[in-house]
Amino acid sequence: MKIKSTLILVLIICLTQISFGQNKLKIEKSENSRLTKVLNNSELIGENRENYLSVKIYTIDNGTGSAGLESCEVSHNLLIAVSEFDEEPNQNLFEIGPFYNPKFIKWTEIKEYEREFEVEFGIYNNRKTVRLKVNINELKLEK
Repeated sequence: MKIKSTLILVLIICLTQISFGQNKLKIEKSENSRLTKVLNNSELIGENRENYLSVKIYTIDNGTGSAGLESCEVSHNLLIAVSEFDEEPNQNLFEIGPFYNPKFIKWTEIKEYEREFEVEFGIYNNRKTVRLKVNINELKLEK
């Protein structure tokens, strides 16, 4: 009998938690047009989540005709999202560009708190490569 009453008490506590655990859901429309564009038009092209740092590289287009060519082709900016691993991590977002037809090539150096990578860009027969170094506080062009 004691087991039944204990079991019933546990079930009542669990059901009470479930029924009061969720408030009403709230729906909001974002008024931030830049954020809306980034989330709808960005593409993840590189990611590294080793050691103490997470780095994600996205491309975002700069709009029709932004490449400056006679066609309607676009240029892109790179968005580099950097985050530490922690309960409340330091995070930053860097933007660099414009690039015509950017392509992530490879991670060239991975240190505890820093990443280095290469990006190729340009027209088909005249591609260039740039090396970038990022940590939680800054993004630098390497020579």
